[in-house]
Amino acid sequence: MNNTVVLVVLGAGLVHAVWNAMAKSLHDQFASFALLNLGVALVCGVTWPFVGLPKSAALVYLAFSVLCHVGYELFLMGAYRRTDFSQSYPIARGIAPLLVSLGGLIFAGEHISPRGLFGVVGIVVGIVSLAVRRNPAVANRQGVYWALATGAAIAIYTVVDGLGVRASNNALRYALTLFSLQSGVWLLAVVARQPRGWWPGARRASIGMLGGVLSMVGYVAVLWAQIRAPLGVVSALRETGVLWAAMIGVFIFREGRLRRVLVPAVFVVGGIALLSLG
Repeated sequence: MNNTVVLVVLGAGLVHAVWNAMAKSLHDQFASFALLNLGVALVCGVTWPFVGLPKSAALVYLAFSVLCHVGYELFLMGAYRRTDFSQSYPIARGIAPLLVSLGGLIFAGEHISPRGLFGVVGIVVGIVSLAVRRNPAVANRQGVYWALATGAAIAIYTVVDGLGVRASNNALRYALTLFSLQSGVWLLAVVARQPRGWWPGARRASIGMLGGVLSMVGYVAVLWAQIRAPLGVVSALRETGVLWAAMIGVFIFREGRLRRVLVPAVFVVGGIALLSLG
């Protein structure tokens, strides 16, 4: 991996943590995810006609990916309803890199060096440490299960999209098609449900839709990187966003103490170094 790819993926991790925090900040999670997808749909409606469709070889991956992404958002919404941001986010993102590495090995014929594998393990250990830094007796088990399901969905769509974007060979076309279909499904569900009074007002609506736009920016960056680097490595580097999520949890949501983040952070940074050198 060259330095540009590493920096882009690290930036995508930061963007991902920020838009998730914006989604969590809206207490009505149905409204939150509806607004996220509305923001995505608006951007896609303006840009997709000028970008066009990906290659036909990518369409089967897109169809499966839409299902995975919708399931991911449903699981994530359930996790945010049941537990803290600083607990659900690390669990969901922490389980994904090892699953993605395994998926890349099985389906894409990718191999990670022993040093890189130690890097993945280091990142995961740090992330899991962030997740269990509080007393397990007071952890919300239901929220943990939803977060684990979210992580499994992340791993599946990461592998599917990694293969799909390589079949497309154009990250922007693949991403815009994916987001257009995904947001369309969500908005159809919103219309079908027809909830009354779910619109949260101009300020919160702006936060939700901006979060949707940021989610697109971050994921396009990840898809771009997946063309240029192994799936497991990209996934592991992206999950450094958990550090930002932990900081947001401490300073914004008041969910813990800063000192309990420092030791896991050492594991994550050490894992990044090993991956970059591997």
